[in-house]
Amino acid sequence: MHNSTHWDAVIIGAGHNGLTAGCYLTRAGKSVLIVEASPTIGGMTSTNAVLPKAPGHRINEGAMDASLIRTTGIVEELQLARFGLKQVEMDPVYAALGQDGSSLCIFDDRERTAADMRKFSPSDARAFLEMSNELDPLVKLMKPYMNSNPVRPFGSGLLKGAFGAAKHPRHLGSAARYFTASQAELIDEKFTHPLIKAPMAALPCFVPISEAGTGWALIFFAMHHQSGVARYVGGTGAITDALGRCFAAYGGEVRTEAVVEEILVHSGRAQGVRLSSGEEIFASTVIAANNVKVTLTELLPDGAIAPHLRERANHIPTTSTHASSFKLDMALSGKLTLEAHQENRTDGVDLRKPGLVLGTFEDHVAAWASCARGDLPEPLAGVAIIPSAADPSQAPEGQDTFWFWTGIAPTAPHTPWSELADPAAESALAHCSKFIGGLRELEIDRQVMTPPKFAERFRAPNGNVYHVDPIAMRFGPLRPAAGFASFRTPIEGLFLSGGGMHPSAGICGVPGKLAADVALAELKKSARKAHVR
Repeated sequence: MHNSTHWDAVIIGAGHNGLTAGCYLTRAGKSVLIVEASPTIGGMTSTNAVLPKAPGHRINEGAMDASLIRTTGIVEELQLARFGLKQVEMDPVYAALGQDGSSLCIFDDRERTAADMRKFSPSDARAFLEMSNELDPLVKLMKPYMNSNPVRPFGSGLLKGAFGAAKHPRHLGSAARYFTASQAELIDEKFTHPLIKAPMAALPCFVPISEAGTGWALIFFAMHHQSGVARYVGGTGAITDALGRCFAAYGGEVRTEAVVEEILVHSGRAQGVRLSSGEEIFASTVIAANNVKVTLTELLPDGAIAPHLRERANHIPTTSTHASSFKLDMALSGKLTLEAHQENRTDGVDLRKPGLVLGTFEDHVAAWASCARGDLPEPLAGVAIIPSAADPSQAPEGQDTFWFWTGIAPTAPHTPWSELADPAAESALAHCSKFIGGLRELEIDRQVMTPPKFAERFRAPNGNVYHVDPIAMRFGPLRPAAGFASFRTPIEGLFLSGGGMHPSAGICGVPGKLAADVALAELKKSARKAHVR
């Protein structure tokens, strides 16, 4: 237990990035306190019993699949298995369902994925393998860059990736088109079968599908085939539970229900935080692992950063795509079924386990256009998952949980979300019920999450689960904005982390690790100066 009134570091936010930063700092011998506004740790990776009528059903409140973190060494370096983390490898991780009972699976192995595609279109299967070959060199470059400071990326990993990519100059040349063409254009250009086009639109649904330069989103598939996807036993909250135990083992402390009202700044240096209760907590270093736009525009005192940087922070985009998240969580009294689709599988794949793509390519194109107009798409184009199918621990024996999410819901609809929430949930339920049996009959309780509710629950402007719009000009040295990408700020001792920082949102952990690296370097420098004095 830390007894001093002064900490080496205070971290705002006990999501997985804040906890990751805390683990690396405490492992280095620093005294660290994490303050979290919510009653529980986890942030957007929380898993909690949030349905009043179903206390035995655990709901993944935000994220679901672990993919980006698998490109890092965080789980191994922090020995999270020793702290209780168990993973379920997902293969296939996704399946597209046709209304005729057909299904297409996206497996870990690209050849197996292509074989499933070949049943519907041999030419599409060839196009998929060709696309994978074109994107592989980019992934070889991206993976080491993702794990590097974006303003100082040069290192052995990046050089190795560059050499690997350089071995395929023809593929690098063809990959350039992914940064000029739209995602919709490339899908139409390469594929013909509806069941193959659907997941190409549904799974990398980050940016408006018809806008030029969005074809890069298709790198999702190459990344998946190289790194795979897992889910955590106990839900996504298991990763933060393990990180929390790791953090505590190294001597770190967490305070929940501690809302930060202001970052304390004196003479250009961060000195701690003031809570909404009025309590002040002092530290040599502050790491803001909450929403980066909230940090820069709401938590800093007036004049703490230069006016032009404050304006850059104000313009960090959270609504430029016109789309946000809508989510439906349900507790079921029995097991959901996919009878017609399951009967047509001959390879033993259990279709209850993967993420289910239920809409068409055309649904996704129309949904993005609807959001731009401020209309609710019909149908809501999203992904449905039965979390308890892969991990029965998330529901009582013989029962299920259900998770539906779309990132293509209007940020600013003409009809307010307070009036749209229930009709949207009914629309999603009606569409999902065309494919999944038992949703209506077995329902115990549900939770409907709209953009305003995401904003309230996670303190994320406009309910943006990506923290910063995932557009091409907001990655690398431009994420979240020019002048803030290095994890440092103009305020000495204040560092940025969280999903709004490089490389991305999602279950990643890299923003936490890299922020800790930068903060540790500064703490060591300060210690050397103090020693000299």
